[in-house]
This record gives sequence, C-alpha cells and structure tokens, in this order.
Amino acid sequence: MRFPSSTFITAVLVLTSLFGLPAWANDPPKKPAPIEEPPKPSFDYVEEEGVKGRGGYIYKRVAKPKFEEPEPVPKAPFPEPPEPPEPPKKDDHGKKDDGHGEPKKEEKKDDGHGAPPKKEDKKKDDGHGGGHGKDAPKPTPPAFSAVYDPAIIKLDANNRPLTPVIFTNVYADYFVCHKTIKVKFRDQVLAEMNTFADRMGLPRAKDMPCMIKVAKPNTKFPGAIYIEFYVDEKAEKACIKKAECGSTRLLMLFPKDKTGIKSKELYRSYVLTDEKKFRRANYCVSPDGQFLGEKHCYVVLHPDWLFN
Repeated sequence: MRFPSSTFITAVLVLTSLFGLPAWANDPPKKPAPIEEPPKPSFDYVEEEGVKGRGGYIYKRVAKPKFEEPEPVPKAPFPEPPEPPEPPKKDDHGKKDDGHGEPKKEEKKDDGHGAPPKKEDKKKDDGHGGGHGKDAPKPTPPAFSAVYDPAIIKLDANNRPLTPVIFTNVYADYFVCHKTIKVKFRDQVLAEMNTFADRMGLPRAKDMPCMIKVAKPNTKFPGAIYIEFYVDEKAEKACIKKAECGSTRLLMLFPKDKTGIKSKELYRSYVLTDEKKFRRANYCVSPDGQFLGEKHCYVVLHPDWLFN
C-alpha cells in the first residue's frame, strides 16, 4: 500500500512539533534531580559530630594511625678486654731475655767495610761562626725611603726615622734629629729659618733641640715630615707635650712628586708664627736654595689648587 507524499510530510511535522513543544507557566513543576552523595572516604575518622559544610557533607577529623611500640631488644654483653702481654723477663744483670734464658747481645751496625761505624765529630760553635766570625751572616742593611733622599734625611721604607720615638701627641710623633738628618743640611735649614725670623722681627730659633715630627693620619698633611726648632725651653715643652705651638719654627720637607722619578727633589716649606705679635708667614725654598715666595710650597707647585 502506498501513501501519498503529502501525508508523510504531515506526519513528520506533527512528530517534530510534539518533541519541540515549549514550556508553559501552567505546566506542573519538574522533580529535582536526586543529589548524589559523595563516596565515603577510606580514612578512619574520630567519633564526633563534625562540622557540616555547604554541600551537606560533614567534615570530621582523621584519626591518627595506631603505632605499635617495638619490643625492646636486650643489649649484647660487652666483650672483656684482652689480657695485656707479659713484660719481657730480665736476667740478674738487668738485660732483656729473648725467651731462651740468655740475654740478647747488642748488634753493632756495619758501615759496609767490616768496621764499626765511626762517630761523627760535631764541632762546637762558640757563637762566632767558627772562631773568627767568617761564617756569621751579615746584617741586612735597612731599606731607605724611595721619596726622601737618604743623603739629606734617613728614613725607612715607610717614611719614618730609624731611631725610636721620643714623644707623641694627638697630632704627631717626635724623633731626635741626631743620626737622621745630616749636620750640614740641619745648619742650612736653621740659617734660612732665622733669616726669615729677622725679616719678621721675631726671636731666632736655637740650634738645640732639633726634632723631627711625623704627622699622624688625622692631620692636614698625614705622613708629612717636619723639622722643628724652638725659641726657648718653654716653647719646646708647650709644642711637644701640649701640642700648643705659639712660637712656631717649623720646616716641612715637601717632595715634588711621589712617583719615584723626581721624588728626591725636596722643597723646603717654612712656617713661622708668634702668638704675642699676631704674626704668621709661609716661605718656600726650592731644592737648589732659591727663594720662591711667601707662600706654602704646595701652592707654588700647584698654582691652580683652588680649582682642584
């Protein structure tokens, strides 16, 4: 039996409309989907009410696993210490026994020629290296400064005198001029210093005492070398012990450079003061003895020092 095509199409449309019907407000409510309970965990929980969460799940504390204490194992007995060996027996004369009742004979070493070895004769040293001091080591000479000429002033590699410190204060360490400065150079410096004192109308400096002053790191020129004279004993004590130099007679040895090429060309920078007359002056003299002006030698060698 054959159906017309129009009838078949009508049936398909009816079935499609049945499955795609819209939801209406007067339709009965649908049943909610059943809530699936979470699977029970495989943990052991503490017997308590717990805390209920948002999803209805009750949270409880997990019980700690039971721990079985191991059975104590008895300690093994401590082994007894071995007996000490017996000391070797001695005969009547105090000689060691070899176990056969006879003392051992001392073996003499052979030097290979059938004769017993000879004792080495040690020569006694009397402290003079063999009797006349020929083998005694010579003392090494001290290393002199690479900046200051040892023909003028003898300083070590650290630019300090080889003689001990006589006195020290907060500004400098003091040494005596003896054995450090050449006498000829000291007399020349004192003559130039007194010439400048005459120009200023100030008292002259005495030739003794003559002190070498090494400036400490907290000063204006740390490590600078000075030669200092004094007008009297009162000025000496005030300047050295109290660091109060009211009547200054001071010379600063100013090297031209410290590179090692022209370092030993020492300029002489003088400072003269008098607190009673309110006088102070600086003078600079070249290594050849030429007067360069009433200013510090640093200013003479560095004319643009204000712009440094």
